[in-house]
Amino acid sequence: MRRWLKSTCKLLLFVAAGLLMLGCSRTQESDGVRLLMWSATNPQEIDHARALVNAWNEAHPDTLIVLQPLPEGRSGEEVLIIAAAGKTAPDICTNIPPVIAPLLADAGALVPLDSIAGARESIRARMPAELFETFVDGDGLLYQVPWKGNPILIQYNTTMLRACGVEKLPETWSEFATAAEMVVADLDGDGGIDRWMNIINPISEWRQRLFDFYPFFIAATGGETLLKDGQVNFDRPETEQVFAFFQQGFERKWFSRSVFAGDAFVVGERFASRVTGPWNIAYTERFKGTDFTYEFGPIPVPDDYEGTKYTFGDPKSIGIFSTTKYPDVAWEFIEFYTSRSADLKLLEYTSQLPLRDGLLADTLYADYFATHPRMVQFAEQVPFTRGFDQNPVMQEVFDALAAQFDAVCIHSRRTPEEGVARAAERSETALRLRGDG
Repeated sequence: MRRWLKSTCKLLLFVAAGLLMLGCSRTQESDGVRLLMWSATNPQEIDHARALVNAWNEAHPDTLIVLQPLPEGRSGEEVLIIAAAGKTAPDICTNIPPVIAPLLADAGALVPLDSIAGARESIRARMPAELFETFVDGDGLLYQVPWKGNPILIQYNTTMLRACGVEKLPETWSEFATAAEMVVADLDGDGGIDRWMNIINPISEWRQRLFDFYPFFIAATGGETLLKDGQVNFDRPETEQVFAFFQQGFERKWFSRSVFAGDAFVVGERFASRVTGPWNIAYTERFKGTDFTYEFGPIPVPDDYEGTKYTFGDPKSIGIFSTTKYPDVAWEFIEFYTSRSADLKLLEYTSQLPLRDGLLADTLYADYFATHPRMVQFAEQVPFTRGFDQNPVMQEVFDALAAQFDAVCIHSRRTPEEGVARAAERSETALRLRGDG
């Protein structure tokens, strides 16, 4: 497996050799400790990172953190893999997708936090207990600091729903189907549908399935994920039913197969709903019209489902790369970066939720939630989210499912049963090859 991973990383490094250049080189030691930190690239997260880095540097003149947004590339995952392969990774990255953390760990690119005194215990104490184990690697070690999450819900244009006669947000698949049949319409009489129930990005790329198939799978299975004990866990009737739900939706035109320029939900008002996270609240408030009203509802579940409602948590983690000379100092900074007061800054700057236990009960955050009441619904959902299985082949598993989602759901080229079987076979092959590596 290591030989395969190194070969893959070298190939990526060759393909994107110009990606990192001098700007991505690790900061060198000079008159004290200097650590390079990569952050996410959106303006809110850069501002958040800058505020905390400046506060740290002012209080720790002998331990300088140098902030740089994640270098540009086709994807953040690819940039991090290339950087790890080329030994140009930063000391710290605050934007590690947990889907690639086990791949980086397997290549020896991440520091096992168990090697830093007290780190694992501190991380466990910060988090909801039910989430902690989902970030532990298959070897039993912890290579990432689970930092933040964005529970995925469905945002509804309630003005549109009421105008169509829908008075209650759908909670089951049949309720969603009934609402969709009332919403979908040819508004201008030209014979083509121009109002749909929900936005689905039809691009055949695995990340898109994190906002349609995957939250519906998690919801339908009561919080299951794609693997279990290192084996395929989605070769099951619930997955076939999720595929069938989306296949029906495309066939009946609840979803459009087109990609729309601009915002067709808030600004264009062509869709009655979209799958999204808490970051979208501020955007909606900024751009919605005076008559636009909205609410968030849970991911619909099968009609016979009973119990707690789960969804995808869209988590991001912080990691220390093994090329650093100062893992203990990096951990000190991360403790500061994930402290109670820093988590308040995360909320205020980014409208994203720290993976902190008892968030709503902590008086430090009371004023924030009082002035941002829509965030409460997302905060309540955090303990009932799921992320990614900690296995190095997870991207291959998602690729397999994305290919079959395209064939089954979007284009109806095969049955749900055939699609799930093919995705499972391809995933099992990837898992078997890893085991043989």
